Amino acid sequence: MHTLGRPPRRLTLLHLDGSENRLPVRGSDVTVGEKAVGFVGTSARHHELGPIALAPVKRNVPIDAVLTVEGMPAAQEVIVDPEVGLHVRPQR
Repeated sequence: MHTLGRPPRRLTLLHLDGSENRLPVRGSDVTVGEKAVGFVGTSARHHELGPIALAPVKRNVPIDAVLTVEGMPAAQEVIVDPEVGLHVRPQR
């Protein structure tokens, strides 16, 4: 019941390292170190941000953690706050 109203993953925008001229494929693992914490849902080249991807990642991954996708470093920009639903209590 602790996670009621809180999904186990949060949607994150990944700012990919643009040093390689490629995008990760859909379904690629998002990792912290050797541990998989999510997967790439979609990736694209943004006209201002450069290479980006959307990925659901585990809620307990620190927001300041540097993630890796197919060997490329990726910084996180949280789209859905990891604390969403934390203070909401179901009515009885």
